[in-house]
Amino acid sequence: MILHWTKLLSIVILFENANGWNSSSDAVSVPTIIKLQALDMWTLEMEWTMNQKEERRNQTYEIQVGRTTNMDIVDRINVSRGSLDTVHTMVWTSQLPLNCVDHSVRIRLISDASPSSSWSLWKTNKGETHNTIRLFPDRQVLREGSTVMFCCIYPTETNTTFMFFRNSPYKANNISPQVKAIRVENISATNHYGVNFYSEDSNETAVNYVTFPPEKPQDFRCETEDMRNVSCSWKMRRAPNLRGPQRRNYTLLISDSRAVSCKPEPNACRFEVVPQQIHYNITLLVTNSLGRASETYKFNITDRVFPVPVRLDVAAGVLDSVVVLQLNGSFKGLLLSCQIEIEPSVPIEGLDKNGSDSMQSYTFRLQHLKPSTQYSTRGRCAVQGNDWGRWTEPRPFNTEPLVTIDLWRRIRDDPNRTVTLVWKNVSSDSSCIEAYEVCVSNRYPQRSVCMNVTQKQTELPLDLHMCNITVRAVTQSGLSIPSHITIPPAYTDITKEKRIMGNEKEFHLTWMRDSVATCDYIVEWCMLGIASPCNLQWRKVPVNQTSLNLDTADFKAGVQYTFTIYSCSAEGHRPREKQIGYLEEQEPMEYPTLDTNPHITWSSVNLKWTFKEEDPSHAGFITGYVITVQEDSEAGSDLNSFRQSVDDPHSKSFTVSGLEEDQPYRFLLAACTSAGCGPETTGTFRTRKNYYLLTAKILTPLLGLVCCCICLWSNRSMLRGFPNETFGFLHIKALDLDEDLYEASEKIHSLKIEDCKWCDVEILSPTVAEKTWLASAEDPSHSFIGPKVTMPSFLSPSYHLPAGLTNFTYMSSVQQDVPLETPETEATRQDSDISGFSSDYVAT
Repeated sequence: MILHWTKLLSIVILFENANGWNSSSDAVSVPTIIKLQALDMWTLEMEWTMNQKEERRNQTYEIQVGRTTNMDIVDRINVSRGSLDTVHTMVWTSQLPLNCVDHSVRIRLISDASPSSSWSLWKTNKGETHNTIRLFPDRQVLREGSTVMFCCIYPTETNTTFMFFRNSPYKANNISPQVKAIRVENISATNHYGVNFYSEDSNETAVNYVTFPPEKPQDFRCETEDMRNVSCSWKMRRAPNLRGPQRRNYTLLISDSRAVSCKPEPNACRFEVVPQQIHYNITLLVTNSLGRASETYKFNITDRVFPVPVRLDVAAGVLDSVVVLQLNGSFKGLLLSCQIEIEPSVPIEGLDKNGSDSMQSYTFRLQHLKPSTQYSTRGRCAVQGNDWGRWTEPRPFNTEPLVTIDLWRRIRDDPNRTVTLVWKNVSSDSSCIEAYEVCVSNRYPQRSVCMNVTQKQTELPLDLHMCNITVRAVTQSGLSIPSHITIPPAYTDITKEKRIMGNEKEFHLTWMRDSVATCDYIVEWCMLGIASPCNLQWRKVPVNQTSLNLDTADFKAGVQYTFTIYSCSAEGHRPREKQIGYLEEQEPMEYPTLDTNPHITWSSVNLKWTFKEEDPSHAGFITGYVITVQEDSEAGSDLNSFRQSVDDPHSKSFTVSGLEEDQPYRFLLAACTSAGCGPETTGTFRTRKNYYLLTAKILTPLLGLVCCCICLWSNRSMLRGFPNETFGFLHIKALDLDEDLYEASEKIHSLKIEDCKWCDVEILSPTVAEKTWLASAEDPSHSFIGPKVTMPSFLSPSYHLPAGLTNFTYMSSVQQDVPLETPETEATRQDSDISGFSSDYVAT
């Protein structure tokens, strides 16, 4: 009995202990990892939940991170989270790229007051597997000074010992049988090309970039020049080392309402002024993949206005000049001040004016200047109360001489020598000029004649000798400094010509230096090209210069210009070189004139035409011609065509070969320049028939037949006595016409069946008389050609020749040698005659 109760008590105690254990286990739940993902190559984000019966203010969790399938623990972290949060999160950063191997995470709840919970199940983030060798990290931006692990994934197990970073070897660590890694500490910044990482037994290379987080900008400030756009500038203590996608990004945040992206270099950015806004709060944000930095600048825009003139013009005079500053901005309501500075030794002058919302000018008149003197001026402006804006770039200018005349001439020798004088006033003020005095001085005979003209041009008849001409301006104060020109004696113009081509900006002229030149070169041209009137223009070039650039603003495309370069000596200016060119060539406008009677054969057409390729009225230099050949057919637009080019512009004929006989062709001829081809002249011609080929096809078989006949006739004695079987091939039973002969005959219609007189061929048995006549064939004096042919009796009487036979020649040879021992009977004689007879039909 006692034993029974003892057992029962033990069972109750065990049951109570079991209930206690269950209660303790139920009191601590196991966390559940609901999400594990890689945010990038280095960071893992995990989320978990915890079902807890009793509320606690803070909960502490232990997290373990394991690598590979062996779950090698690489990190342990304790984190605290509030009990009221239903989902907890944590981000873990790895030194080894997550792509290298699998990373697994598990978690449990730990507490000092109660037992810890059990570990949750492992949650794994898979690494990458490849059939080829892969390196990580690759194309990543790394932080300067950090410690980074680089790994290499192999498709199979490997015993790699070393890896290289910056071409320096590092001992490889085994992460798994297929993954090796190295650890690089305190990496330094690279240039924008990056740094290489590779394995000793692989040709694969990974490139990474090492940089540093951006620092706070320095000297950040903003200002405006026109009250329309605000420019902000700053400085960076350390210049960025990366470009392209890895570069820094600069952004302006305008009063926290608008963002403006800025170019990374230079360190400046612009944004439009906000209408009616005076106060600004600008934040400069500098970011890259490693971090961000910012700087803020607050200002009143009216205090940051520093106007800069957009243009400075100078109208130079003789004793004074006018300088004009132009401002363009929205300065309404502001009082502006501008001033100019003249060098050398001219006091600064200022001018005040109320601002406006449009272009406004500040005009300064400079007096007491010296003629023919070089000066330099610059200007600046400011809003009253603010600092001055920056100076404009210095603008040099020269004051004009009192009066200077630029004189030139044009000489015409046919029919009589005439000189046309033209000149320009260099002085900007010509209102004081009343007339011009023109004086001509001859040496042989020595005399001088002067006259006054009011125009800037005059025409003078001269003889063939050299003379001097002087032109002076007549003013209220007297005569100006004279301008001289020497007219050379008559000469033969042997000037060489050269072709040039302009561009969208200028005509560039160059020429060879004249070793005997003593004064300036003159470049002369007509502004209208060959059109009338000439509107003569010229430009002086110093004697030590052999080139000139002419602005193309006054020239037109498609117009030929002739530039004549004159060199100067004691006898005056003589033409040295002519340069002919176009500002821009265009397609020709003229049609070539095609000859209507070309030389035509059965396979070619020799085209001839006329065209004035050297005509200066063309829109470009003629470079050649293009001939388009089309088959003139009724088929429509689908015509076979091809093109031929004639590269010599002086050539006026071309033979188009390879054509078909008796076929009409259409020829289109056009002249071409470098810009393209002009309008086309059209002509249609038909090739001739090829009678030579047709005659050759007819004569070839006829000549062969004649040769065969001659050979057989000359060797007829040798053919006797041979067995008939030897020449069995000569027994032609039917006449086969040559196919080419038949086609040729059909084309020329020379022979027709109905025209042949020998269409009926009758085959008869030979009589005795005929045999005797045949036997005489071995006599060269006899021949046998007849309209009716008598055949041997062994041929059927009903046998007829083919109906298509139009003509033939019959040839025979008779075997006369009969053995004397054989009795001669009628039958044997007939057989002998038959056996000795052979016949051939040869088509003619």
